[in-house]
Parts: sequence; C-alpha cells; structure tokens
Amino acid sequence: MRAFVLSILCTAALPISAAQGAVMTIGGPLSHLCYESALAADSRAEALDGCTRALEEESLTTPDRAATLVNRGILFMSGGHYADADADFDAALKIEPRLADGWLNKGFLRLRTGDGHDALPFIQKGIDVGAGNQALAIFARGVAHEQMGEFSLAYADLRSAQRLAPGWSLPREYLSTYRVNDR
Repeated sequence: MRAFVLSILCTAALPISAAQGAVMTIGGPLSHLCYESALAADSRAEALDGCTRALEEESLTTPDRAATLVNRGILFMSGGHYADADADFDAALKIEPRLADGWLNKGFLRLRTGDGHDALPFIQKGIDVGAGNQALAIFARGVAHEQMGEFSLAYADLRSAQRLAPGWSLPREYLSTYRVNDR
C-alpha cells in the first residue's frame, strides 16, 4: 500500500523538485539556457528547442555536449517523453561514461515508470562515479528499494539521505510514514 502510492508521488517530483540532476555548462548562451530550463523542469517546446539548437549550433566542448544532452533529457522526462529522454541520457553517457547525472537521470526515469529493479543499477552507478548530490542519489536508491519491496534497505537509505541533507524535507516526509518495530 504505502510503497506504491508514495513512490509514485516521490518519483513524479524527484527529478523536478530536486532538479539537482541538471548539469552546469559553460558552453554558449543556448546551452546555459538549456541548463536553466532543466533546473526549472521547463518542458515547453521553446525550452526543448533551445537545447536542440545548443547541440546543433554551438561549439560545445565534449563535457558541455554531454551535459546539454542530459539537460535536454531532463526536459523530455519532465514532459513525459520518456523514450526521447532515455535516448539523450544514453547519448550523453556514450560521450562521458563517468557523468554521474546521466546515470542518475536514467535511474530517475525508471523510477517514474515504477521500475525500481531497473532503476537501481543506474542509480548505483551514479553514486559509484561520484554523484555531486549524494543525498539525492541515496534518496533515489531508497525509493528504488522501496519499489522493490526491500523496505529495510529503503529505510536505511532514506535515513542516510536525511543525515546528508537535514534541511531537505522529502526524506523526512518519507521516513514519517515508516513504522520501525524493535525485535
């Protein structure tokens, strides 16, 4: 009961409200606009067009090209265009295999579709390659464990996320719905 309902609520908000999956670019004005759009989860056609134009028109470094692909993928994901989002995350990871936000956003995408089993390896890879926002990454791993019915592991990750980001309310809200039994 709790795992299904709250996981869907969280994963719908995870990439948008957390928005830490957006990757800063130093490229040109369009790639920077794409970054800002990803932070705002702005899935309007104009925002997507700006990202596409950045990829087509700006002379981007390899890291900036990968980051812009992740950012456009976030916009696709926010707009419910999951196949396009996944393709952009894959393209970014082909360019920069150690781009933690590419791995994490692939995991977030799987969480949005309720597939914790599929999400977990991507999220773990993002953690392993050095996710910049460890609290978000560990929280996402907790949500994946919850979707998989692994509530002890989910609880441990949610507690870790809360310790890493005590001011972030989402882990605390999740934890408040758990009841711990002493055995």
